[in-house]
Amino acid sequence: MYSWRKMSDAARREVLRNREQAGLPWHGPPHPGKDCRLYIISAACYNHAEILGTPHRLTEFEFSLLDALEKDDLAEVRAWVILPNHYHLLLKTELPKLKNALHR
Repeated sequence: MYSWRKMSDAARREVLRNREQAGLPWHGPPHPGKDCRLYIISAACYNHAEILGTPHRLTEFEFSLLDALEKDDLAEVRAWVILPNHYHLLLKTELPKLKNALHR
């Protein structure tokens, strides 16, 4: 369950403090060195609502997303998972090209 918005300010500060003490960023996974050009992309539907919930919508979104990323060799998709309320991608790409593809 997505609970960040339901947390008190004190609880949020505690979560961030724990992440900082563990050497983790506030949000998002750490990225490997720039030379390998691998990026982990995660995105969620607003409030983690299951907008992509039906099998048809999941498949339609999967094809649209992969097509946008692989179009004109913008990104080499290494792995992906698409769930009813969010997705994760592992891509090999140049960062400026990646930003353009995701905007589409």
